Amino acid sequence: MIARRCFLTLTRLDDPARHREYNSWHQLDHLPENLALPGVLWGDRWVCAPDCAPFVVGEEASAGYQYAVMYWFRDPVERAVQDWAELNQRAIWWGRRPELAYTHRRPVGYLTPVLAHSAAAALVAPDAVPMRPHRGVHLTVSRLAAPGSASAVSWMARYERELVPALLDLPGVAGVSSYSFHSAGAGFGAASGADDSGVLVRLVHLEGDPVEATPALRRAAPGWDMSSSQEQVLFASPMRAIAPWRWDWFEATDG
Repeated sequence: MIARRCFLTLTRLDDPARHREYNSWHQLDHLPENLALPGVLWGDRWVCAPDCAPFVVGEEASAGYQYAVMYWFRDPVERAVQDWAELNQRAIWWGRRPELAYTHRRPVGYLTPVLAHSAAAALVAPDAVPMRPHRGVHLTVSRLAAPGSASAVSWMARYERELVPALLDLPGVAGVSSYSFHSAGAGFGAASGADDSGVLVRLVHLEGDPVEATPALRRAAPGWDMSSSQEQVLFASPMRAIAPWRWDWFEATDG
């Protein structure tokens, strides 16, 4: 796998009237600066639009997260992460981190890529799936009950050998990837929390509409985004890709 580490954070806005300002800053200023770094393989972000909200499940479903941001880093990975973190701090000194005044961020943390798969119809290699145009993703953040145990091995074997192949056979699924917790992501606008060694992130890249795809995903892979004795789902949701200058999802609910 080309990506050696990733970073994921979830965000919600305090002020519903500032979504356009936030998206303009992130998509036209912050994201391009990050993608220009030689160690950043890719970066992307998605929105939990109002029509996605009814499908949000998990222990933190009520937190109201509206955005997810994810970066993929290449070797030499320690240098790549350092440069990326330093850019985020320099942007403060540049006066170009306005979102800190009106956002709440929940860093999931740094992640290690586990496995990546591409659907046969997508044609591209698994490493290329994140860069391939898509209409959205289904994101699941969970915590294994006993990471490193025999039961966790059995659980992940079912995931890889049964659930993932079933999803890859669905029309509109371009790829499926998974990531395990590597280290905390403090210093990005929110505290990181306690030990998250069992955290697992699953990402389904979708050519089809993510809201329409969610019921089919749940039928094909029962339990994919539901808690069980082996896995506690913290947050799972369909999320839409973000197109430049099309940031009006929340305007009807701005009051």
